[in-house]
Amino acid sequence: MSLIKLQSFVHGLMYIILFVSTHSVLMAQEKTTADIAYINQDYATAYRLFSECFNLDSTVYCGERASLSAYQLGDYAAAKNIALDVERLDSANHTAINQLAKLYEIEKNTPKAIKYYHRLVNSNPTNAINLRKLGLQYLQGGLLIDAFKYLSEALGLNPRDMVALKACADIFISNKQFEEGDSLLRKGLVLDDKNIGLHLSIAQSKFKQKAYDSTAVYLERIKGRVDLSPYFNKLLGYSYIQLDSLDEAIYHLEKSLQDEGNKEYAHYYLATAYESLDSIDYARHHYSEAIDASISKNVGLYHKSLAQILEGKGELRDAIAHLKDAVKYSDDPFNYFLLAKASDTYYKDKSIALRYYQKFLDSKPRKTQYYSYARERVQLIKG
Repeated sequence: MSLIKLQSFVHGLMYIILFVSTHSVLMAQEKTTADIAYINQDYATAYRLFSECFNLDSTVYCGERASLSAYQLGDYAAAKNIALDVERLDSANHTAINQLAKLYEIEKNTPKAIKYYHRLVNSNPTNAINLRKLGLQYLQGGLLIDAFKYLSEALGLNPRDMVALKACADIFISNKQFEEGDSLLRKGLVLDDKNIGLHLSIAQSKFKQKAYDSTAVYLERIKGRVDLSPYFNKLLGYSYIQLDSLDEAIYHLEKSLQDEGNKEYAHYYLATAYESLDSIDYARHHYSEAIDASISKNVGLYHKSLAQILEGKGELRDAIAHLKDAVKYSDDPFNYFLLAKASDTYYKDKSIALRYYQKFLDSKPRKTQYYSYARERVQLIKG
């Protein structure tokens, strides 16, 4: 190699070394500035600097911090994209896997969240928090067996985890294993007697068991500390009906009507409460509202109840109309008897009543006293 070429090569090499050294110093300074911004919770600056660093040389550390900064800023799309890039560079990177698990959970992308929480659990099977989060994702997906497996493991590692405890109890209750569910909830209340969620769960359990006095006790304990949702006001109101505390029942059932969803049962329970108090106009109103809101199989019952109120007020024409609807929506043969009797009183043409009496008799009802009455009327009408 000639002297001139050698000198040129040496100069070029020195330039490269100088450039790399200068770049490394600048990058190190930028990382330091970014780290300080992150520590000071200046996430916008940290995100900009770490993103620049990651784009320049794909340093995993810069990618991790850029994703974490974006997450803190609420920019979940950027946080996820950078975390995916970090995962491609380092498939076992804990920060990226943890970020993706959280972000897919936020997106409600349950299958992806389960995938990444599984990876976290597999890397550390004694991490109770990730076990609980994995269990909750399975619960979100309706896979109760898998949910219970991981939630109970989390609870075994951390018996004071009220989220895992409540979720396990709720699974028991949904499976009608009330004794196990209630036992777990009582243990939770010993540890944290102020926990609103535990009170709500055990109240719901007691309601399903028709233990209405216990339902009222648990819900009354948290009144004043929390505004009961329309759903729990409905449960409490219905419980008070069963306990003959009708004024309390009406108060809570009226509050349950604030629910923008279906109000069918609240109106029906209110109607029965007002009817028990002989407030017939209010009862009539709420039976009508229950009919309008009805999406259940009970609409025949609502029509029958309203018809009996109307018949009591002498409004036989409207009563008959509702009894016809009761027959249409319900297979209870007693509706035919009520319809026959109302028609017998209202119509001069007794063949109408005769038809309904006969339908009632053909149904072979169990109520013998009504059967005898219907048979006698049929014989009289036929002459």
